[in-house]
Amino acid sequence: MSYMKRLFRRPALLESASLQDLNAAIETRLREDTNPGSASQPTTEDWYWGRRGSSGSEEDYFWRRLSDNWYQKDVVPSTYLEIHNQVFEAWNANPIANYIVELGVNFVLGDGIHVRCANKKVQKVVDAFWSHPDNHMDLRVYDLCQELSLYGEIFIRFFVNDFNGDVKIISLDPSMVDQIESDPENIEHELRIHRRPIGPSATIPGQPAVPTPLEQTSLEGVWLSVPDEIIHFAINKVSNAKRGKSDLATLLPWLRRYKDWLIDRVRINKYKAAFLWDITLTGADRRTIENKMQEYARPPEPGSIVVHNEQETWSAVQPKIDAGDVAEDGRAIKLMIAMGAGIPEHYLASGENSNRATATEMALPTVKKFKRRQDHFGYVLTRILSRVVQEKQSRGLLPAGIDTSISFTFPDIDTDDNLALGQASFYTSRALAIAKAQGWVTDETAAHLFFESLGVDINARQEVEKPKAG
Repeated sequence: MSYMKRLFRRPALLESASLQDLNAAIETRLREDTNPGSASQPTTEDWYWGRRGSSGSEEDYFWRRLSDNWYQKDVVPSTYLEIHNQVFEAWNANPIANYIVELGVNFVLGDGIHVRCANKKVQKVVDAFWSHPDNHMDLRVYDLCQELSLYGEIFIRFFVNDFNGDVKIISLDPSMVDQIESDPENIEHELRIHRRPIGPSATIPGQPAVPTPLEQTSLEGVWLSVPDEIIHFAINKVSNAKRGKSDLATLLPWLRRYKDWLIDRVRINKYKAAFLWDITLTGADRRTIENKMQEYARPPEPGSIVVHNEQETWSAVQPKIDAGDVAEDGRAIKLMIAMGAGIPEHYLASGENSNRATATEMALPTVKKFKRRQDHFGYVLTRILSRVVQEKQSRGLLPAGIDTSISFTFPDIDTDDNLALGQASFYTSRALAIAKAQGWVTDETAAHLFFESLGVDINARQEVEKPKAG
């Protein structure tokens, strides 16, 4: 590989190279392309996210980019489809993968969210959209959050009633999207999204298939304009990438390894309990041994009685499997999964390795992570509901200058913070009351310090003057 690189990077060396050297270099390159591990013996997972030839092997075997340009971070559509298939299979077949996704949904949404609009008319429009049977947003928000974590992206299609501006939405399967066209000067400005061909419908056996115009269109796929027909939301991506990345994508190798490790432990424990009968016949010839083999072709049932003379010796033989306590091996793999998922070890049913104080401290990064996911999901809902309000405004059903601001109340992730905040506010208020009684601070200063300790932005002067004005 290195010799071939020198040949093509140095023309003079290429001219002086013999035909035998060139053939040998090409054969080496082909062997490394078809068998990436032959160069530096990396594991399969070491090929992920690598650049071609960066360490003498086909390191991007599974994550090959659209081109060799360093600034393009997306991979070919077939690779994305393979990633989606793998994470979907893991979510269905691997309990830990399923739990990681569900854990994130429970943290972000909990018992549900509340939508509040500054204007009552806007609130009425949003409530009508939210509760519509075709939208069923109270349930759909969980599905959206789940797919956002599972696939790393969601595609929301809009269907608008041209007469009254009512909006209905559906989720487009990310696996159905194979192209995203953006502004050449701004990759974040998406122009249109291509839904891959879905193929013709099933035909009746024995009858010729006659594709309809709709099927002919589906064979070519469909381009959907952004944001009129569809909006794309992605997570876990960098600035020069169009597609998002699943929360499970980085964990897939270790999820598989932990599952294989558990399966091997089950097999070993099963084999350890297995045994066979070893029968020794003293002074027996070959004919006698064969007769005994036929007689004992079926082993005795458990609890049964075997009667023989002193010329037969029976003994139970078990496999000598040296498989001691390997709990630490399994824990090491599980720790890798926990770190990749951004959750503490005790979230994965390993509470025996930490106490309450340690568990509380370890949960802080997880709380921060899911609070950030709440902010991102709030942005998703804001874009959707803003489209709902915009359609009503464009038809004159809502005033043009109306306040369309929308806020969301997500469930508290860390309830311990509320307890600590309540205790702190209690002692702060008592201290400020004493300071006020001693004449050390004014009412306005005391109110300002109290609200500042709570971390809320409230005008202390207005709050102090409200009781006086009433």
